Amino acid sequence: MLALTLTALYFLLPVFRPWARPLSRDLKRDKYLYLLIFPGILVVILFSYLPMYGIVLAFKDYKIKSGILFSQWNGMENFTRFFGRSIAKDIMLNTLFIGVTQLAITFPIPIVLALLLNELKSNRFRRITQSVIYLPHFVSWIIIYSLLFSLFSMTGGLINKILVSMGAAPYNLLSDPKRFYGMLYMTSIWKEAGWGTIIYMAAIAGVDQEMYEAAYLDGASRFQQCLYITLPAISFSITTMLILSVGSTLGANFDQIMNLRTASTETTVARVIDTYVYDMGVSKGQYDLSTAIGLFQQVVNCILLFFSNFIVRRISGESFF
Repeated sequence: MLALTLTALYFLLPVFRPWARPLSRDLKRDKYLYLLIFPGILVVILFSYLPMYGIVLAFKDYKIKSGILFSQWNGMENFTRFFGRSIAKDIMLNTLFIGVTQLAITFPIPIVLALLLNELKSNRFRRITQSVIYLPHFVSWIIIYSLLFSLFSMTGGLINKILVSMGAAPYNLLSDPKRFYGMLYMTSIWKEAGWGTIIYMAAIAGVDQEMYEAAYLDGASRFQQCLYITLPAISFSITTMLILSVGSTLGANFDQIMNLRTASTETTVARVIDTYVYDMGVSKGQYDLSTAIGLFQQVVNCILLFFSNFIVRRISGESFF
């Protein structure tokens, strides 16, 4: 209702008419196009912008009986409650460690895969390979954990049964905190590396083939063509994905960690900001505290997004915005 009122005032108030007149002409000229995108805009407003009203919980002493609107304001108390806890430092450092290491390890893999797929001579074999490496993306983390459990369970896992039958000790993958990070990285690569190649393969498809022919005539090897033609041609796609990835460094993959954590890892290596927000909000009902923590996380992610965009623009001259 407020949005409709503000829109009406923008078009009706005399002070806004110089700015509203060109927009009015554009709306009249392309009214059918705007009607086509109106359902999408409505969905974004309903499910992305209206729920943002709940952010005020971060600054309130929330009571269920009072509701969001009538709960008392408490300023920054929820933030001080979180940062005053000794566990806050460990949570933020662990989240940052997982985010940075996952970015460093998993980000280059789709690029390398896309470059390797581009070198395949057989189009049929390339399509089959692409389809195979895409498929894990559509497998949920719940199913992935079920697969890992059926393979590495200490009691009935297939691989551990084979190891025990051979006289070896069982491999404790799921419950050993020392192996948790490795499990995160490997499952991330297996699940998302193939899907990540889509953007890079599309960018490679747009490279002018005459550049490769000219480089071949000049005696450039396939590696040199890849290094001096393909990579520069897809550099904008790489920088765009890098900026977006850096912007979500503190947003460690919640679905992955939530499903792969166990009783022996959930309070140590598997405790990140997202899981702590879940535990405080959903499990313990401290909605105001969890909202404050989540708001802090998103503000930091936003700062990292703009900072990474600035750094990439200064280094390469290209940026996302």
